[in-house]
Amino acid sequence: MNSDQIFKDRARALDEDLTGRASTAGADALLAEIVSMERTPARRRRLRSPGRALLGLAATAAAVAVIAPGMLPDGTPPTGPRPATSLSVAAEPTARQILLAAAVAVEQAPADGDYWRVRTVSQAMLTDPTRSYVLEEKRSVEQWLAKRPGLGSWRIRQDLGVKPATAQDEAAWRAAGAPTSWRYPKNMKTENLFAVPFGPLEAAAGERTAERLRSTWKGTAGDLGGESMTWEEVNAIPDEPEKLRSFLEERIGRLDLTGSGMDVEEAKAHILLRDCVDFISFLPASPGTRASAYRILASLPGIRAEGEMTDPLGRRGQVLTYQEEIEPGLFAKVQLVVDPGAGLLAEVRTNMTELASGRRAELRVTTSFQAAGWTDERPDLPTRRN
Repeated sequence: MNSDQIFKDRARALDEDLTGRASTAGADALLAEIVSMERTPARRRRLRSPGRALLGLAATAAAVAVIAPGMLPDGTPPTGPRPATSLSVAAEPTARQILLAAAVAVEQAPADGDYWRVRTVSQAMLTDPTRSYVLEEKRSVEQWLAKRPGLGSWRIRQDLGVKPATAQDEAAWRAAGAPTSWRYPKNMKTENLFAVPFGPLEAAAGERTAERLRSTWKGTAGDLGGESMTWEEVNAIPDEPEKLRSFLEERIGRLDLTGSGMDVEEAKAHILLRDCVDFISFLPASPGTRASAYRILASLPGIRAEGEMTDPLGRRGQVLTYQEEIEPGLFAKVQLVVDPGAGLLAEVRTNMTELASGRRAELRVTTSFQAAGWTDERPDLPTRRN
């Protein structure tokens, strides 16, 4: 039995619950199997196709047997510290191993359904309008895209409230009179901020509302890199890593990046990474395409494993880190908290800013995916609809 089948069978069999998602123990065992497999000396392995890369990587890539333990697919060693993990394996997993385990998980996901559903919870830290303290805003969004004309497509939103981000910020908020709403001037300076809101912020949670997707959304399956895609275009996207990468690089090559303020090749690499994350979490691509996006990520340099942590929703996962230039000369640390057993992830972006008092404060923007995949369920629509 080849390595592809070993991991596919194990992903189906290991402690699966009623939703088809591997349990914590199953996810750990799957990741441990991949770590163990990659660390077994080549002469002890018995693979039917030694020229085929692990988990369906491009056939022209070097076989797993000749990739040195702890090395990236291009032969370079990973950078950064190698923290401990709670997995019961001989050594902590690499970024590549974590991503390959996640690829196996998404391959087992349903390939069709009445709706493509994406449900997220986002949290954003931003300063108050006077830059005296940091606020944390929280919001949930569900998007239900229907292929069949008889079914409506919907976006359901809810503002979950705003509060001071830390105890220190709460003290400054109270000193400012403990306001319950904030309005931002249009000309507010945004240095070292991710963004400022277009409208007012309210401390209290808002009502759950639904918006029927019409106009440009009608007949579309979402967008890739800001460009709308039809269902036919998404269905035609390749589901093999090498072909998917060529497809993405050809699209990226048509972009004019000369005015971005970044090195053009670095900008292309960053867009490739972001496109892969979009395939994994947003676009209704096939399970094979989503798995290939994880495998492309596994081949990219600059992503390193940092052990285990809980994401903003309290879920345990493996952390992958890279840097992102959010504006010329301003970098944010990006963490992908990956659940290898489910293929879901959370993104955490961290930046530092200076408040009016001179205090350095941390800003985080997070998106946690609660669901991303096909379902035959129907959206739970609230009374308030647009």
